[in-house]
Amino acid sequence: MEALQNEWKALYGDTLPSLAVSKSPVQNSWPVHVDHCFGRIILDNVIGKDTPWMSKLKSPAVKNMTSAQLEKCIALGNAIAEGRENLAELDAKSLQLRGKKQKPAANSKRKRETVDQAAAKETEASPPKKRQLDIKSALSPSEPNQDLPPSHSAASSPPPRKLSSGPSPIDPDLYNLITTSSLTSFRQRVLLALCQIPRGHFTTYVALSTHLHSSARAVGNALRNNPFAPRVPCHRVVAADKGLGGFGGEWGKDGKHAGEKVRLLKGEGVIVDVGKGRVEGSIWKGFV
Repeated sequence: MEALQNEWKALYGDTLPSLAVSKSPVQNSWPVHVDHCFGRIILDNVIGKDTPWMSKLKSPAVKNMTSAQLEKCIALGNAIAEGRENLAELDAKSLQLRGKKQKPAANSKRKRETVDQAAAKETEASPPKKRQLDIKSALSPSEPNQDLPPSHSAASSPPPRKLSSGPSPIDPDLYNLITTSSLTSFRQRVLLALCQIPRGHFTTYVALSTHLHSSARAVGNALRNNPFAPRVPCHRVVAADKGLGGFGGEWGKDGKHAGEKVRLLKGEGVIVDVGKGRVEGSIWKGFV
C-alpha cells in the first residue's frame, strides 16, 4: 500500500506537472500545470465519475483510497503522461462535474502516435549483435556481463579526486554499442542521455523524462533492462523524492539489488542515507 501511495504522489505531484511545464508533446495541450489540479482531474474521473470525488472519498485522498483505487488512479495518470488519454477532455469532464465551464478542446482527435508507441516502431536494421544482458545479469556474480571489459567495471575504478558538474563526454565505443544495438530508438535515447550524468552526481526519472519529453514511467521501463550496466550508469537515477528508486528490476531500499546501487553511488562520492534509503544533495539536470 505504501509503495502505491508513494507512486501516486510522485505521479500527480511531480511527473505530470514537470511534463506540463516542459510542454511535452505527449499532449496537444496542457490546460493545468500544478499538482492539485492533476489530482482533481484524475480523482474526479476515477473516484467521482458523476460527482466531485470529495463526495465519495474522505480527504486526504491518498490516505483513504483502497489499493484498487490507487492502482486505477495511477493507471490513468500514466495514460495521461504517455499520451494515451486526452488531458483536456478529462479536465473538461472534471470541471463540468463541478459546475464550471471550459472552452472546447481543439483537435481532440490525436494526429500523432504517443512517444512510446513511436519509439517501439523505430527499430533499425543492424548487423548481428553480441548477446545483451539485462541489469540483473550484470549484477549477478554467477553470470558476469561478458560484453563489458574488466577495465570498465565500477569496482576497478576509484572515485576521482575532482568531480565535474558538466555533462560527461560519451565514450565512442559505448556510443557505438548503444546506437548499433537492437534497442528501440527511444531506449537508445534514454541510455545516451544517461551517459551524460557525471560521476558523483545523480538525477531523477522525472528530470530525465522532462529532458526527453516523455514520462517518468516510460524512462523507468527503459532502464529496467539495461544491457550495458554499469558503463551506462542507471544507478545514478533516483526517485523524485531522492529515494533510491528502482534497480535490477526491483524498487526501493528493500529491493534485492538496492545494496549494490548504494555501493555504486557511495563509491562515486554521492552521500546516501542508508537507513532512509535516500540520497542527499542537488539533483543534476545538466542534460544537453
